[in-house]
Amino acid sequence: MNILMTGGTGLVGSHVRDALVEDRHHVYILSRGEHTSDHPFIHYIKYDPDNVSDLSFAESLPMNIDAVYNFAGASLSKMWTDSHKEAILDSRINVTTLLYNWAEQAEIKPGVLINASAVGYYPTSETVSYTEDDAFSPSNFLSSVVTAWENQALRFEALGTRVVLGRFGLVLDKDDGVLPMMALPFKFGAGGKIGSGDQYYSWIHVEDLVNALLFAMADTELSGPVNMTAPSPLRQAHFAKYLGMALGRPTFVNMPGFIFEKVLGDQSIMLVKGQKVIPQKLLAQEFKFNYPSLDVALDEIYGE
Repeated sequence: MNILMTGGTGLVGSHVRDALVEDRHHVYILSRGEHTSDHPFIHYIKYDPDNVSDLSFAESLPMNIDAVYNFAGASLSKMWTDSHKEAILDSRINVTTLLYNWAEQAEIKPGVLINASAVGYYPTSETVSYTEDDAFSPSNFLSSVVTAWENQALRFEALGTRVVLGRFGLVLDKDDGVLPMMALPFKFGAGGKIGSGDQYYSWIHVEDLVNALLFAMADTELSGPVNMTAPSPLRQAHFAKYLGMALGRPTFVNMPGFIFEKVLGDQSIMLVKGQKVIPQKLLAQEFKFNYPSLDVALDEIYGE
């Protein structure tokens, strides 16, 4: 198959890229900068993600693209200044609009678009469990970004393209993403509860996420929002306990939530608030999680 990808050099995109080429799919990666690859199945194509009308990259694509993975977007890990908040939204909307403009004029439409999204779509709660059946209006900056991004991706349905909105939880990887940052205070003996510790963290091992994204490409019954989280979300206090055990470090320090709110502003919602999200659609389709519980996931990540 021929696969088009944006965000192919990031944490999730690079893992998905490697899995696809291992299955002998050709992956065409749109990149702002110059990249080269000696792998016969990896093809980098330079594009301008800020110019939604510049479709010159299409000249380097094959006639038929079977699937599109859209992972592009400004990092959520950087400080949410006003300018970066604008970049967080615009980068996602612009690239998705550009992809739509390409697909609209393509003679052969892509069969499926798998668009990254986030559990930040759901309102924060310490009591409610959410599935894909639950629909909401935006309640904060992150949910407004997610909603706008998903709505832009859903435009592909009018072209006859199946759309999967992969709502990611915290993606756990030893060397990249959120986990190294979360583990850092533990290594200095300063790990523990954040705020009340009662906020839910919905998470997923990066290997399970990659498998879920490939599963979504292959399973034509999956469409719309798909929660890509492990089936066992847990409260932050319990998350900290398991992380401390995996690292062999204490978890005695309790950090008041207001400190994060004062320093990080809107960005603090990712630490002091959370959602209990259930991957109902993946479970209904009998997707197999290799790391369904946090202790198993962290043992694989930090085990010898």
